[in-house]
Amino acid sequence: MTVLAGSAAVIGVGASSFARRPDMSVLEPAGAALSAALADAGLEAGQIDGLIVHVGSPRGADYDTIAQTFGLSPRFCSQTWAHGRFAATVLIQAAMAIACGMATRVACLMAMKNSDLGRIGEANNPFFFEQFRENGGPHAEDGSIGMASPVAGAAMAFQLYCQRYGLDRELLAAIPLTLRRHAMLAEDAVMRAPMTPEDYRMARTVIAPLRLFDCSIVGDGAVCVILGGKAEATGKNPVWLTGMQGVRAGRETFIFGPVGLGMQQQSDRRLSLGEARGQQVYGMAGIMPETVDAVGIYDSFSPLPVYAFEDFGFCGAGEALHWIQDGRIGLGGDCPLNTSGGQLSHAQMNGWGQIRELVLQLRGEAGPRQVAGARHGLWIGCGGDAIAFERS
Repeated sequence: MTVLAGSAAVIGVGASSFARRPDMSVLEPAGAALSAALADAGLEAGQIDGLIVHVGSPRGADYDTIAQTFGLSPRFCSQTWAHGRFAATVLIQAAMAIACGMATRVACLMAMKNSDLGRIGEANNPFFFEQFRENGGPHAEDGSIGMASPVAGAAMAFQLYCQRYGLDRELLAAIPLTLRRHAMLAEDAVMRAPMTPEDYRMARTVIAPLRLFDCSIVGDGAVCVILGGKAEATGKNPVWLTGMQGVRAGRETFIFGPVGLGMQQQSDRRLSLGEARGQQVYGMAGIMPETVDAVGIYDSFSPLPVYAFEDFGFCGAGEALHWIQDGRIGLGGDCPLNTSGGQLSHAQMNGWGQIRELVLQLRGEAGPRQVAGARHGLWIGCGGDAIAFERS
């Protein structure tokens, strides 16, 4: 236990639509998500005294623009890098601000447009020069050898993973097929059309061994989560942050692979099952993998949940592709994953869609996707970050 465990709770959550709308201002979904979260929390804009923005300009809007546009007057503000894998960082920073007395009600906002950016490798993309900066881009791309987009690193890591453990890549189908079934039950999901195993197998290859449906979908939208301390969490069904750990970095970290896979400067020593089950988030929250009722995992590419299940001790290294079979990660299974469809079918919202879904699950408000009796939820990012959620 630490001072942060149980010091903050989600007291409001809201979202915009997630349809592709390249001609709209990003402030439109930002306002919709913020307004919905305020209404959910029973708050007025003037009661927000903390603001943390995940994605700023050019894909989103910066914290000062958000405050000016929507009449906020926060005394604590922050903003993270305009890429994925910082959802947990935002929530942890908000919890820290509350625990330290720097704010009492913190709006955590992610609003972005992806559909008007063009292709990653084209010079008119706002991120073009970042992708080709010295030593590669934010996802270990290397433009000098044609690796101009995140999928390149994800594909290489999965190919190495399958070779190392002698696994059939077709076992991966369980991830996108399961998440599409979940998305069919979510009215605001971008991809709700049924997907058959044949649809998956016949989809075009993006970069072998990854196919089209192994990649997250383009979407535009926003999610807002409002955190409050114990004095503020007296309203509707607070969901507490009981355990957390931040993004990791170093030679053992590869953003699209597990610890010890052997990518870039990684060693080839995977975590033992005991080490994986000893992650900080578990000790802080007083839970273990088997006590988690619903899991949200950052799934911009379908192999990422495979690695997360191993690195967080749901199964041993090299075992997850078999472990996810036979309905285990579906609704009604032992470990329901991304129950609104994840980034593969619901919306690419840098993980915030899954965090919102966990809050709804623990409140008992997930409708046809509801996991019966859900009490403990676990969010896992692709940078080794994690947050444990628990309903009162």
